[in-house]
Amino acid sequence: MYFRVGVILFALAISGITAVRAQMCLEDTIRVEEVTIYSTYRQLHTIGTNTIKIDTLRLTNFEGKSLTELLQSTGVNIRSYGVGGLATIAVRGGGSSHTAVVWNGINLQSPLNGGVNLSQFPVSLFSSVSVQHGGNGTVYGSGAVSGIVILENGGLLLQPNGVRTGFIYGSGNTRGANASVKIGNSKSALSLKYSGLFADNDFEFINTYKFGNPRERITNAQAAQHGILTDAVLRFGNNALWNISGWFTHNDKNVQTLMSSSQISQANQLDNNFAVSSNLTGDLPFFSLKLRNAFINGDNHFTDPAAGISSLNTYKQLVNEIELKKTMLKHQELVVGLGYSVDIALSQSYTENALRNRISAYSSLVSHLLGSRIKLVLSLRDELVDGSLIPLVASSGLEYKATKSLMLRASAASSYRLPTLNDLYWSSTTYAVGNPNLEPEYGWNTDLGFDYTIIQNAINLKFSGSYFISRLNRWIVWLPDAQDNNRWKPSNIRTSKSEGFESFISLGVKLKPISIMSDLSYTLTNSKIYDSGSYNGKPMIYIPRHKVGASISIIYGQFNFGYNHSFTSERYTDELNTLPLYNLGDIYMGYSCKAWGSAFMFGVGVNNVWNEQYQLMRNYAMPLRNYFIRLNIDFQSKSTK
Repeated sequence: MYFRVGVILFALAISGITAVRAQMCLEDTIRVEEVTIYSTYRQLHTIGTNTIKIDTLRLTNFEGKSLTELLQSTGVNIRSYGVGGLATIAVRGGGSSHTAVVWNGINLQSPLNGGVNLSQFPVSLFSSVSVQHGGNGTVYGSGAVSGIVILENGGLLLQPNGVRTGFIYGSGNTRGANASVKIGNSKSALSLKYSGLFADNDFEFINTYKFGNPRERITNAQAAQHGILTDAVLRFGNNALWNISGWFTHNDKNVQTLMSSSQISQANQLDNNFAVSSNLTGDLPFFSLKLRNAFINGDNHFTDPAAGISSLNTYKQLVNEIELKKTMLKHQELVVGLGYSVDIALSQSYTENALRNRISAYSSLVSHLLGSRIKLVLSLRDELVDGSLIPLVASSGLEYKATKSLMLRASAASSYRLPTLNDLYWSSTTYAVGNPNLEPEYGWNTDLGFDYTIIQNAINLKFSGSYFISRLNRWIVWLPDAQDNNRWKPSNIRTSKSEGFESFISLGVKLKPISIMSDLSYTLTNSKIYDSGSYNGKPMIYIPRHKVGASISIIYGQFNFGYNHSFTSERYTDELNTLPLYNLGDIYMGYSCKAWGSAFMFGVGVNNVWNEQYQLMRNYAMPLRNYFIRLNIDFQSKSTK
């Protein structure tokens, strides 16, 4: 059978039938909004999902910090190997490779290991950060199994011209600077952003692995990080937009000493990542068109003189996509798309240079019924990987506006994750070997939830809740192979089952001269692993059963105050051992003023204000109470009009 063209034929058939019924009505051309150059059409079709967008005030307060710290403040589960070390997000009981990180529509998951190191992404480089709870393989493809982090740089044409700088200094000899400049008008614009951070990271901690629990300092955790992002937008008339974006990050990070080690670590990891994307969006007489092209390059060099290790790994990705969107009968919207991507990797640990070709086809149909009180979406996706078809995935979503304040929603989606190139191509050594016969992981998830919103005078209240169930089959796990001299080898052996409940409350109150914004989130996750080993039926490692996040921000005139709190329950690290629960609190105070045509903001903050001893990953120390100060300056901002 040839590639399943039914995915596209299905969409075209619907389009043709509906177009005939509409008697080929040609509506007035709609002005292309700038947001469409960043979000894929199908991304706008994620109806019925639980998506939390981080507010701009919190983004501002976390300038000079990484996505790791920002996302941790929202109550999601973060796994971090020490201060500034490798950090990944785990949503709804998934692993580190089961949450996609998408930048301007491009999935950034590494083809080498399937993960994304959040500590390498400065918050100040992005204008929008959202977290979608629950996977959707039809929208984002491989790796979007349990959740999606969405990073965007939209709205450039609407932003004022000007220069912005910021400086931060804190405990652990942390020194950081960020700067941005934007010029342009309503037709074209250009921006450039920079973020740099240098730190010794020699924070104090209590070493529970040594007799007497002595107070020590973290060693060999120094870091030097640089990030640059440029963004250019050009509008052609009222019907077309072209955006070119590019970013480069350089991260030189020592790997900190383990708490149980008596020898100071000498390990170091050097990462360089580069990405450039082009997004062209246009409205044509009968449909809208989007062309997306991207090139991603990453290299990782790990050295450990004490162990005699020097490992260099590089990868390149080329992504090409075309999407068509057609509005039919004024209440239906159809999206069809084709994609082609290439993954190339070079590693001293591979049997050969790795190459993977992928061709994908997808379609999505949205219907607005009962005067848009009901939104319904159905999506399909299929993919051809090196000439072999993976299972067809589908998703559906429903939103029903029951009352002016109450929205009911439901969604169901299947998802998949391809084996990483490490899984497939790892060369045969005394201790490990890859497995070229692996099959893709395959799973599904369902959501049932509601959103209740009250907007009255000076009060804005939103309460949402979601019940979820997810399953993942053929989970790829590296384990010793008894039939191969106990060498570590990846196999499709595990099945995971997760279910739980998520709730979120946000409250905004404006009573001049005071503004108050607060939120509270709670997640209950019951996640277990099933396989033939000793861990059968046990809880998923590093997944807390209870997770709570809370924050409050108060603005009084030129002063602002903020407090973030998170609670994480006990987590299993293997079938016998656990890490204890912990509470984290961060406090921040700031003052803003205007002078000489510029805006100034000065702030001070305390991280881990309750001086909690905790670990995110076993044996990796995290800081006790520590401090920072920040200064931001906006120079001569001008309107784009």
